[in-house]
Amino acid sequence: MGQQPPNIQKALAADAKLRLHFSEVTHSKAGDNLTIPQATPTPTLSVAASALKSEPDTKYLVISVDLDAPFPSWSFLSPILHGLHFDLVAGTPDADGFVPLEGGSEWIVPWGPPGPPKPSSAHRYVFLMFGQPKELDAAKIRTSLKLAQEVKLTDRLWWNEVDAEKKLGLGDVLAGNYFKTRA
Repeated sequence: MGQQPPNIQKALAADAKLRLHFSEVTHSKAGDNLTIPQATPTPTLSVAASALKSEPDTKYLVISVDLDAPFPSWSFLSPILHGLHFDLVAGTPDADGFVPLEGGSEWIVPWGPPGPPKPSSAHRYVFLMFGQPKELDAAKIRTSLKLAQEVKLTDRLWWNEVDAEKKLGLGDVLAGNYFKTRA
């Protein structure tokens, strides 16, 4: 659990401006615990309206990683990329001031549910939302990050978040959240 990249540090330290909606539960408080069954379905996302960019037609990209594999005290496989979703747009705000992120055509890297091994303490699963550069599309994301059509587990290990952000031209994280899960 060494020094995390700046945008991950921000997501771990900030208020949860990104909500994760799983079929059985909505996760809104950063650092809360979810069970593996609760966090297994592919989540939908909503964001605090205050975190959105002011430019109309802005698209957003979300990256999720596990910081603690295989064990928080010995995380030599981490971070592991758990998902990458792009082309998200802001929907209509709800009564709480949260806006659903909609329209993302696909998860370029499909959501990989949590799976910490039995003897491990809780893993932290972090979600980072960025403004998506206008020229960024699926082909450019795949080419820039050298991602195959089907991203295998071995391609997800040792994810370099800083390198990915640079290659994709992402700026500062706009919103984030994380939950903890143990076996």
